Amino acid sequence: MTLLKKLLLLLILSFFSTQGFAASCPDGSEPVKSISADGSYFEYKCPVFPALPVPDYVDKETESPWNIFDDFEDGKLRFEYISNSTNISNSPGKEPYKFKKDPDGNTYLEITVKHGWNKCCKGNFYSERAEIHPTDKRAKEKIIWYGFKVRLPKDFIHINDRVMFSQIKHNFKVMKKSPLLGLRLYEEGKRLNIGGDTGGVAHKSSNKPEKVKYKIQLDYYLTGAFKDKNKKWHQKEPKYKYVSGIEPFDATPLGEWTTYKVGIYNTKKDSGFVKVYKDDVLIFDYEGVTFDWEGSYKETTVRVGLYRDSDPSGKGYPPQSIHYDDFTIVSDKKTLDKYLK
Repeated sequence: MTLLKKLLLLLILSFFSTQGFAASCPDGSEPVKSISADGSYFEYKCPVFPALPVPDYVDKETESPWNIFDDFEDGKLRFEYISNSTNISNSPGKEPYKFKKDPDGNTYLEITVKHGWNKCCKGNFYSERAEIHPTDKRAKEKIIWYGFKVRLPKDFIHINDRVMFSQIKHNFKVMKKSPLLGLRLYEEGKRLNIGGDTGGVAHKSSNKPEKVKYKIQLDYYLTGAFKDKNKKWHQKEPKYKYVSGIEPFDATPLGEWTTYKVGIYNTKKDSGFVKVYKDDVLIFDYEGVTFDWEGSYKETTVRVGLYRDSDPSGKGYPPQSIHYDDFTIVSDKKTLDKYLK
């Protein structure tokens, strides 16, 4: 392309860019306009997280594609959030995501889901959600450690259905399986389900042979209610692959913060792992293959927020809000422990 043609193209693009084609960033700011590497078009990029330093001892081949930390103190939403798309409808935009302060001045992010918000997908059931995540990236053969603080408010209303409050999942051209790891509450908060799928045929729905081969899962059952103190989670015998946990461990009453830390080596090798810590107690420990998929892999996403099934009666479940703080994604547990205390 000649210089004259490039200049003409840039002038045309500049004209159209003023017509509102550049969408706002999640934090409400406008994207920064720059010229592409070959000089033939404009790029619009949102401000990114300041990259956390990766320790020298971390293997560069397996380094996490994300190394970020956000304590939400500046009240800016830098993460991407669920919005209308091919599968998602009735999106409320940024409405589910509110920054609030505790009496001690700490700022946290409250995420709310209501009946029909971000509705998905056509089929035998529908789900509704409000989740945030950093930009999706490819993460095969990578080690990822992530964590966050989470609190169920004192007025939180449990439902007799699935409520997932965090997940790490792989995106394929067509994906009909569970995330690699989901943290879920069932049975009005009396069951904590941890686990997901490590492989299979991505575009085929879940089936028993693949569950036996690829499912990793633990269920913990609560003695008493969340509002009570000194209650425990008790483990049920694993139904699927070789996963170990610990029994019992403390439940967190409504209105109090708890911390989750997750470590994943995303690989087809036997050295893969998935580990989950609650308040630094190891509650889920799996070693083995974690990525054995057939399908057109695109990217991986790490999310916090609410994902639940829609009320099958059609009346709608009550609104639910969960508080999050100190969302961190790094390459090793030592660094995660440093930022997420």
